[in-house]
Amino acid sequence: MDIDHNIQLAHHLVDLFYPLVELTLFDEEGLVKEIFNAFSNLKEDQICDVKNFEPNRTFSEFLAVGRNVRCLIYPLCKGKEIVGYLRLRYDLTHFKNLQEQLSILVRTEAVPSNQGTTDLWKESIDQIIAHYHTENKINIQATTAKQKRELISRLQNKGLFDFKESSAYVASKLQISRATVYNYLKTAANFRKVHVHQVDAFTNEKFGGNPAGVVLDAEELEESTMRKIARELNLSETAFVLSSDKGNFQMRYFTPTGHEIAFCGHSTVGALYMIAKERRFGIKKIGDYEFDVKTLCGLLKMEVGIDDREEIHVAYETPTIKLKKVKITHEEVAKAAGFELHLVDQSIPVMYEETNKDLFIVIRSLEDLKKIECDPKSFAQFSKQHDLVALCALSPEAFDQKNQFHMRCFAPLVGIPEDPFTGSVLGGLSAYVDTFGLLPKDSHSFRVEQGHFIERPGVVKVEFSKKRGRYDAKVFAQAVHCFSTEINL
Repeated sequence: MDIDHNIQLAHHLVDLFYPLVELTLFDEEGLVKEIFNAFSNLKEDQICDVKNFEPNRTFSEFLAVGRNVRCLIYPLCKGKEIVGYLRLRYDLTHFKNLQEQLSILVRTEAVPSNQGTTDLWKESIDQIIAHYHTENKINIQATTAKQKRELISRLQNKGLFDFKESSAYVASKLQISRATVYNYLKTAANFRKVHVHQVDAFTNEKFGGNPAGVVLDAEELEESTMRKIARELNLSETAFVLSSDKGNFQMRYFTPTGHEIAFCGHSTVGALYMIAKERRFGIKKIGDYEFDVKTLCGLLKMEVGIDDREEIHVAYETPTIKLKKVKITHEEVAKAAGFELHLVDQSIPVMYEETNKDLFIVIRSLEDLKKIECDPKSFAQFSKQHDLVALCALSPEAFDQKNQFHMRCFAPLVGIPEDPFTGSVLGGLSAYVDTFGLLPKDSHSFRVEQGHFIERPGVVKVEFSKKRGRYDAKVFAQAVHCFSTEINL
């Protein structure tokens, strides 16, 4: 069969078994050319050293997004020259018998059924344990009892204890007794209920500001489960609170597309609010509490205050602010987003904040800001090209005269066409408005509003300072608890 016929057959298989089959085309150097029905958008799940795999022989993989898949690498040749590779992957979890239905293309050698089944479940166990050790940068000797319990829970969720000798095999791999395995299996069910909260941040009224997902007890959750919860909630970000070896605790942030981002302002506000509401981490009564919180941006100082009316106020220092010039013009931004160039104040440069990967521009007026539209597809491509997360379009006018600015933020690359309120841009925004004289001289604070054009109004106060050319900023915010629920995993 020629190359085109093989690719056409593979396309038919993807169409026939959608969404359980993925097809990837690589060039002769092993670089991805095209993906059909991608199982994952994560780079680590798509790269593959195709040259070092034995052609036409199936093998298993455990993806970072939580899928257990079976793979086949198939070389594409012109004569005797390899001109590319085709990779087929199918989901073992949901379609265990697909290999037989692919036999016309895969042409795997027959193996005795008992041996094949045994090898498959053992191979899957080995794959999950190896992935866990790689993910946590540990070996079996350094694996704690808590981590072994989490691993056993992960194996149980994949149905790998349904095989007769699986508990003995796992016990030998983890260097524990079978009795310990059974004990961990009994207690695993207690860790599969997740309490989820939705909090409206940067507002003191329900249905305003930016709704954030919050999970306070994320200690036992796998990263893939965090991604699934964020996808299920379908909010712009969900914050997960875990214990940490540095600081008081850790926060991780995921978007509905499964992206983990370094920092998120509104879900930080939501998480701090729920920590105060539920009296976690030593909060017992009225007063002010300070925390050191580990994030991918480093250790950040955060605060919670509860007044005598039981009202909760939160504050956080922004991640390191790195505002830089960028070789992107006003015209390029307007064209990529799809709005008219005359709406932009071109006397103030486009600037880039490196820590959170945000781009800043100024729009002439509040009325002009209302006219701004952002084409998600076009600007997502532009963001990918220039390593951007969000575009912050700022107006020096506001609805409320107590506020100095109104902003709109767009982040389609991470699944957010327009954000109701964007706390992560506030550090860069502080440096931007001060650098270009958008505040009165010697001002060290401002108020900015957002969300009015999409009917989720919010406001925040920011204090900032500048020492030796470096900006530091602190955000003061309120929030409202919207609802809580429970997910049975």
